Amino acid sequence: EHAYLRLTGQPWKLAETKRCIIRESVVEDVDSFYEIYADASITEYMEDLYADRDEEIAYLYDYIKNVYAFYGYGMWTVLEKESGQVIGRAGISLREGSEIPELGFMIGVAWQRQGYAYEVCQAVLAYGEEELDFHCFQALVMKGNEKSRKLCEKLGFVFVEDVEMDGTIYERMLMETKKL
Repeated sequence: EHAYLRLTGQPWKLAETKRCIIRESVVEDVDSFYEIYADASITEYMEDLYADRDEEIAYLYDYIKNVYAFYGYGMWTVLEKESGQVIGRAGISLREGSEIPELGFMIGVAWQRQGYAYEVCQAVLAYGEEELDFHCFQALVMKGNEKSRKLCEKLGFVFVEDVEMDGTIYERMLMETKKL
């Protein structure tokens, strides 16, 4: 089924939770991303989309072709089941220079403080463990991002160290799902 979907350019559905569907991103998601990222609080602790919509679309095409197709994982789109609306992104990435997969997440402001991020991140971590055979995850939380740090702690991550990347300080947090 995955080979057929990849061959026909259709997104894989990675997980389903009580209220959400997590699937690979498609170009049709880009306008929803811009709506979500329009709130300044979204990019306070993470990078923004490209200013030029066409550049973002080109980036997403490359991401689908090179990341999803090669690794079989990445940052995915989160849809609210009931409405079918794009409400955020979540997924697993492998940062250059690290061997530990990294959890990433972003839920639009209208859906924050309702448990969506926790629900989605639990499903992403379960997918990483069960389907990708990952048993250790990291999260890099920008210093001062209390909401994300608290969510990571609730998920089972523990603080390991502060790290600096490109002039920004992050709290590096780790979580092991099984003993290696």
